[in-house]
Amino acid sequence: MNTFGKIKTMLEEASVVSYKKNEFSKYMTVFKNMVLENKDICELYYIYDDLSTNKGLDRDIADDYINENVEYSKVLVSENEKTLNKLSNWLENIVESTSNNYKNIDTLIYNDSIKNLEKVLESKKQIKNVLIKESVKLENKETVNMPLQTMVKMYESTLKSNINLNENEIKEISELKSLSKNEIENEISELKESIISKLKVTLNESKDGELNSTINDTISKISDTEVDHYNLYKLRKLNSDL
Repeated sequence: MNTFGKIKTMLEEASVVSYKKNEFSKYMTVFKNMVLENKDICELYYIYDDLSTNKGLDRDIADDYINENVEYSKVLVSENEKTLNKLSNWLENIVESTSNNYKNIDTLIYNDSIKNLEKVLESKKQIKNVLIKESVKLENKETVNMPLQTMVKMYESTLKSNINLNENEIKEISELKSLSKNEIENEISELKESIISKLKVTLNESKDGELNSTINDTISKISDTEVDHYNLYKLRKLNSDL
């Protein structure tokens, strides 16, 4: 079975592949079902994110912080082997990956032998150095449905090198993770009103039955848009293109 660090790396790489193939919505549907809506897997996902993020922790508490997260992760991995296997198999049909962006965390969680003590201690030291380093980025105020705050690392690095996004688009994606739920709700509401208004103008001026049907379908989908980071990003783009 792949370690969760390998699985998480594959999730990030699969998001890039699906984006390039215009299958990102399909990918996110499965991601939401298999990761976000599974309490244990979701917690494991965020623990790996947490242990690889600059948090400015006091050096004196960093060791305990790591230990508590690692011990809990071991339980989560042990109790969800079938689910993790299923997740791994799904990802292997999307990407062929030999990389692992979370080797140090995996080392702590998957190595119990005293023979690997030196390797474990070195990995723990590296994780600790990450945790005690001050973050220079805005922290998300609260978690929203789509995990863009956890995927932003991929957007800022891997995605930038694989997809033709300009600096302004990269900056916009980074900015999204700093928005609160209320801010997202308000902006999405305003964007819905603006986009639907523009589409209705086109609808009133059009005599093309097929086009009118497409516009009506689009209006219906926009009206039902859920409140999350990803949909906010899509609505911003759509509004600017109209």
